[in-house]
Amino acid sequence: MRNLSILLFLVFSNLSAFAQDTLVLPIKPVVKDANYAGGNTEDLYYYINNNFNYNNVKKEDIPKTAKKKPYFVFYVVFAVSEDGKAFEFSPKEISAENSFYKEAVRVIASTRWNVATKDNEYKKQFMVIPIKANIGDF
Repeated sequence: MRNLSILLFLVFSNLSAFAQDTLVLPIKPVVKDANYAGGNTEDLYYYINNNFNYNNVKKEDIPKTAKKKPYFVFYVVFAVSEDGKAFEFSPKEISAENSFYKEAVRVIASTRWNVATKDNEYKKQFMVIPIKANIGDF
């Protein structure tokens, strides 16, 4: 009986070891988001702030809801192309004809981006950048 229990132990211990060899793990894709090539988010906002030219905007383009405030916020939506340039711009919470939006597009279009990838292949990704326009000096 003792020999039989040892034999059964050896048989079942080998089966469990064999079962571990057949373990299949799912392969997850490697995804990298697009990001500003000049550094982190703070560096991007520093660049936008230093290159936004208030001489290119019109006072009459300040939204009526923001006239008595020191600033207003709008959003610029864009995609990052395969060569790392911003394109396909669209406004959010502001008109595309607004001079503040046009100036923000000019500045963002001058930046370079690290592209988004999925399994080392280009993946088009849209970005949304909030712009805080200081209007207290107008």
